[in-house]
Amino acid sequence: MRLARLTQRKEFLAAAEHGRRFRSSALSVQVLDRSADDEAGLRLGLTASRKVGNAVKRNRIRRRLRAAAQLALADKAMRACDLVVVARPETLTAAFETLVAELSLGFDRARPHKPGRHFASKSAVSKNSTSKNPASKNPASKNPASKNPASKNPASKTSSDSKTRRAADPAVARQPS
Repeated sequence: MRLARLTQRKEFLAAAEHGRRFRSSALSVQVLDRSADDEAGLRLGLTASRKVGNAVKRNRIRRRLRAAAQLALADKAMRACDLVVVARPETLTAAFETLVAELSLGFDRARPHKPGRHFASKSAVSKNSTSKNPASKNPASKNPASKNPASKNPASKTSSDSKTRRAADPAVARQPS
């Protein structure tokens, strides 16, 4: 039996914002319960970002997760909910039996996310940032060159300093003089 799929971005975002969550070393599961009168049953969405690898690795991860979901969720296919599986780099190297067990366990044990740690939309982020100058709050973002007294005096830079910098930095060394 083939599981129905989540296809639209808003469905994935709804599961991330309002769904229950479970995390393991190989994957993260988000479950959003829907009304019982929905005839679609269980719908599956798979996410593998570029952080987990190149296109070949991401496609292999999605194939493994789809096959694991077929086995793990076969008896739960009539339950009306959306299930989003977010892959991690360990998904590729984990044993297949482990993926099946973690998917089944994640589906059953997913808990509501904490109220203070909800999904932040772009509008919520822009409303929360009230500071005009964010660099004034972060001392690490200040210019580190201002602490070096030699950098304030342009006469202290000699041609030998620039040659030393060119030799130390390979990106600068390739540039012609």
